[in-house]
Amino acid sequence: MAGRSRLVGVDVARGLAVLGMFGAHLLTTDDLVWSDPSSWDGLVDGRSSILFATLAGVSVALLTGRTSPPTGDALVRARLVLLVRAVLVFAAGSAVQLLITPVGVILEYYAVLFVLAVPLLRWRPRSLFLLAGGVVVVLNPLVHLLLVPWVSVETGGGGVLGGLVLLGQYPVAIWVAFLVVGLGVGRLDLTAVRVRVGLVVVGLVGAVVGYAAGPVLGVGEQAETFPETALGELPRWQDLVPPVGQLLSTAPHSGTPAEVVASGGFALAVLGVCLLVADRLRRVLLPLAAVGSMPLSAYCLQLVGIALLGDSVFSTADGGVGHWVLFAGTALVVCTVWSQTLGRGPLERGIGLVTARALRG
Repeated sequence: MAGRSRLVGVDVARGLAVLGMFGAHLLTTDDLVWSDPSSWDGLVDGRSSILFATLAGVSVALLTGRTSPPTGDALVRARLVLLVRAVLVFAAGSAVQLLITPVGVILEYYAVLFVLAVPLLRWRPRSLFLLAGGVVVVLNPLVHLLLVPWVSVETGGGGVLGGLVLLGQYPVAIWVAFLVVGLGVGRLDLTAVRVRVGLVVVGLVGAVVGYAAGPVLGVGEQAETFPETALGELPRWQDLVPPVGQLLSTAPHSGTPAEVVASGGFALAVLGVCLLVADRLRRVLLPLAAVGSMPLSAYCLQLVGIALLGDSVFSTADGGVGHWVLFAGTALVVCTVWSQTLGRGPLERGIGLVTARALRG
């Protein structure tokens, strides 16, 4: 997916996701209130990483045949490529965790999502969208109302696997919906204007439905309340089952069906807009597309920067705006210069070389 074959709009959307995650890490944001523009900095919380995860699915599709799912030897090769990349991204995530920053690193979850995409590479868009709907309607409530309470009490959190699949900041059992939707979107003809407009329309409808459901029904944002237990008595898993109304919460990282539909819709709308405008504004959007063309490098180097600056990064009078401008500006400049002179980002190039060697071996 290099050279002329790249979809600049996808890179632009990915660049927005990366810079948005910078904001989620660095900014002190308000709770998002759509009618209050002063709170719109809260858009970066949750939605940036959801856009990133959705674009992971799109990237998998673009990497494995776009509108023509691979078959035969090409399918075997595509699956091997994904598995190797998953291992390398997981290793990168584990490495940056050693920096001991307060940032919730998404890379290890991202790697597991790549693995889950392996059996789905031959699926058509309609089947993928139906699967994503099943995850939201069936698996998601099951996770919140049964699996999370049970695993938390009966297994003590389920260890590393429980953290990745159910209890982490980006639980794979819930976030797989974004990957599957993205994979389905990537199997569409993203060069067609009708598809791009369709993404905007469908995305906006999903966002409106998801964000409005709780307020319209008068539920969703209330605090979770659980039965009290006697002093010193350990709670039963049944005591940790949240009220059903909490499934309509759209709080960032709540992972509820409402948040998945709302913020997932927001991600599709952003992607559609980026695809519509990127070809016309290619020069203007070049720096943003450059960041999006090397997201792993930009993301990891941001974590290195946070580790080097230490706690001072989070204790600023301006709510982190200065540091966000510094990090975002540096990423835009460095990624642009790098992409124009050296091409692929350093980590992306390294992953490509290792993957190519694995295929030859």
